[in-house]
Amino acid sequence: MSAPRQIRPAAHFLARFGCFAIGTVYVLIGVWAMLALGRLAQPAADEERILQRIWALPFGGVLSGAVALGSAGYVIWLLFQAVFDPYRFGKTWKGIVERIGIALSALAYGAIAAKAVRVLLGDGGHGEHQEQDMVATILRWPAGQWLVGAAGAVVVIVGLYQLVYVYEADHKRQLRLRGRSKLARFSIDALAWAGYGARCAILVVLGGFLLRAAYSFNAGAVGDTDSAFDFLGLGGGRLGDALFSVVAVGTIAYGLFMYANGVYFEFGDD
Repeated sequence: MSAPRQIRPAAHFLARFGCFAIGTVYVLIGVWAMLALGRLAQPAADEERILQRIWALPFGGVLSGAVALGSAGYVIWLLFQAVFDPYRFGKTWKGIVERIGIALSALAYGAIAAKAVRVLLGDGGHGEHQEQDMVATILRWPAGQWLVGAAGAVVVIVGLYQLVYVYEADHKRQLRLRGRSKLARFSIDALAWAGYGARCAILVVLGGFLLRAAYSFNAGAVGDTDSAFDFLGLGGGRLGDALFSVVAVGTIAYGLFMYANGVYFEFGDD
């Protein structure tokens, strides 16, 4: 299905704007994690608390609103991809799975938009507690443990797929790199490997939290991104600090990779 010509420019703008908004959130998460590791800032390496920090800045309301709009715009672009298929995944079973995956990936970025809206409404800062309350409710449902466990397994699989995605060079599919220097192409590949590697680590840990909550019937086992960083830090020590730093730098790299997407977007034959 081809996209109507009149909506293409809007979809392209939303894609670029969303990349810069989401990239900023990930860069700040990584930077704040490193500052916290160096005892230079209070821990706040998760999306909602980073958005609260943005809110506290001069013109923070405007910046938070831009993040909310940008994230929502990127979600719309992902749904646009899933429906109109500008990259020609096609209607084979593999293509349909790819397009469903694109639609599902909108959920993660939609969560950033929702958290930004909560901060704008003065209801931010309780993300982890809200997630724990939701899991506690689900655990009380019939087969609730299985549902939470299945969700955890899906998150782990999605996390591991991050490495497959970059290994197969799918991260280049929507980038216009023809004619770019070797240094530019190498830099983008390096940012992708570091960024998706960090995302793999964090998602696997978050999925593990859900699996642990299901197994122990304890919603308190659920954590947010900041808790995942703490877990990866192994309680301190040289090895823990090194692993923590690698994931934090990788998170910054993912944010920079999103910036590169905003600059080099190849929108396909839509």
